[in-house]
Amino acid sequence: MKIVIAGLGRYVCGIENCLNHDVEIVYYFDNAIKNRNQEYNGKKILSHYQCFTNSIDYVVIGIMGYDSMKDELMECGFEKKQIIPFFDSSVDFELYKDIIEPQRALVYSLRCNVLYLQQRLLENEQNQKYYHEHVVYEIVDSINKNKLELPNICSVEETCNLLINKKVSLSRYGDGEFEIIFGTSKTLFQQNNESLGERLKEVLRSNIPNHFVALASDYGELSELRQENQDDIRRYMTLEKRKQHYQIIDMNKKYYNAYISRPYVIYPHEKREEAKQRFHRLKQIWQRQDILVVEGELTRMGVGNDLFANSNSICRVIAPNVNAYDKYDKILEQTKKYGKGKLILIALGPTATVLAYDLAKEGYWSIDVGHLDLEYEWYLKGEGYSHISNKYNNEVLGDDEVVQSYDEEYENSILAKVL
Repeated sequence: MKIVIAGLGRYVCGIENCLNHDVEIVYYFDNAIKNRNQEYNGKKILSHYQCFTNSIDYVVIGIMGYDSMKDELMECGFEKKQIIPFFDSSVDFELYKDIIEPQRALVYSLRCNVLYLQQRLLENEQNQKYYHEHVVYEIVDSINKNKLELPNICSVEETCNLLINKKVSLSRYGDGEFEIIFGTSKTLFQQNNESLGERLKEVLRSNIPNHFVALASDYGELSELRQENQDDIRRYMTLEKRKQHYQIIDMNKKYYNAYISRPYVIYPHEKREEAKQRFHRLKQIWQRQDILVVEGELTRMGVGNDLFANSNSICRVIAPNVNAYDKYDKILEQTKKYGKGKLILIALGPTATVLAYDLAKEGYWSIDVGHLDLEYEWYLKGEGYSHISNKYNNEVLGDDEVVQSYDEEYENSILAKVL
């Protein structure tokens, strides 16, 4: 029997000990970037885009998050009957005794599930700690903003209305931009850069009439968001982190809302009608406008969907997916060259925050739109954070490979490449 083990987590060694001696592991399946082009026990580790199904009898999923992995494997061409989620308590190992020793597998699976549940309970206790630290700000925010110090961040709706009704530019700040300012960034698409950090501080403190700064509304009430997103924000926005932010935020300044670029994924996904209305409002910003998209290589905003179908025209300047700020001067030059008289939509991580500001200073109309196109793709699919095969996606760990297919309209829209 020839098998694949999917997911190189802490349980792999134990699973291998449950296999029959005549079973051959052909390769390991894992999308983590750190495992790219590596080997484990002398066998290759293949990603979503490298794996093959020929001559493989079964795939054993060796992680607890087996549902999403099962879907991914089926996308790769494996049949449902070939896939064995090792830690699914409903699996009858007797059905797979040709490859697995049933009793040993059952004992190991049960033991690991117990340890996993214990770990989750511990994480829940930690989440409770973060909740209690953050909840006082949430309660005060919902009752009276004047009783406790909170940044003055307007709603997503007011931010959208501003962009629809006035030709103003917008720079967005989330945790990634703040971490670069503090020199603690761990993102894969933009390394810590002292110069970029100083520019981000400059933009945050700026005050010009045709440009506005937007912050993620993470400091107060979170009740509109999905529970998972609430928990993520509370884990991040500790009292120490809040103090750091408050040292560089102008508490007397009105900020707009950076979640303008998150119309879908952070909200309960069952509220699709509300997401539909948010996208409808956003599309009014570029209604009958000529658009210049400044984006990372293979980001492909609007390709394969109708996000910009109501615009007059679309052209593009293509920049690096990773560490775009290293090419900043050239990106700015090309954007100014082709952006006159156009609405400039920028998707370049923290570099977009600075670029939108510098363009606004020279009279250009530019908006930092972040992951708006990915949000629209997820909305159309009815899914949360997930793989989009033809687009660069740094939102999903290990999903930085793209199935490249020729699209004539997209290729013809590219005016310049700065790579």
